[in-house]
Amino acid sequence: MTRERKSLIAGVGVLIFTVILAGVAVTAHNTSEPEPEWLMVMNAETGEFQKDTTGEDYTLSLTGLSAGTLAFTDRPEREAQTWDTAAFLDAWASDFGDDPPNAVVSASGVRVAVTLSNPQAIGGTFTEIVQDSGPITGAVTFTATPLPGQEPPTSLITQPTLFIDDVISVGNSFAGLAFHEPLTLLTPGT
Repeated sequence: MTRERKSLIAGVGVLIFTVILAGVAVTAHNTSEPEPEWLMVMNAETGEFQKDTTGEDYTLSLTGLSAGTLAFTDRPEREAQTWDTAAFLDAWASDFGDDPPNAVVSASGVRVAVTLSNPQAIGGTFTEIVQDSGPITGAVTFTATPLPGQEPPTSLITQPTLFIDDVISVGNSFAGLAFHEPLTLLTPGT
């Protein structure tokens, strides 16, 4: 084998190795970037916790849920959108599955941290119940499990706000729920 041929084979080998190494680096970079985590804010006219007599869980009933749920990302993305509440509730089970989100229920004089699971539409579908106009026709209920040290009140709560954590947007059905143009939040100094 001639010296030129050996050099050519070595050059092709180095080129192939470089291409493979670059492909591995790009793949590693793309898979190492975390997906944005969305936090949600839901508002209702009234809410009420009812103790489950067989365990530690409560049923959280909400009436007059707003048709729009504010969703915003954790830093560094700094994005905000308004999601369709009925679609968000319809997609809940497939995306949270066996790992229900933490949430805070907050209203005048009330602040309690729970996990929320199993949303149910009582008196219609989510689309029929969750609306911004017209008569309130039903309620949305959740199974609410208090976090350690938390004790939900069992009296009527006026105008509760739910702060729900941690939905990863890629690969789940929550992506694309926005029904208004996304709002871009500005970083300080811009």
